[in-house]
Amino acid sequence: MKTARFILKIAACVAAAAAVVCAVVAFWDQIMDVIDTVADKLEEKRADKCFQPAEFDDYDDGIM
Repeated sequence: MKTARFILKIAACVAAAAAVVCAVVAFWDQIMDVIDTVADKLEEKRADKCFQPAEFDDYDDGIM
């Protein structure tokens, strides 16, 4: 009886792992779209912090 329960628990774990793998494969495009969107937003935030407008950017240098 204990052996049967153990085998059924192993089978259930294998089936659950297979379901997760199938779900990842099925939705791979959407998962990558979300990852790309998050990466782009983080990159934009970093760029905004690195390229703050300088103190004298609002002056018109074309007048001189």
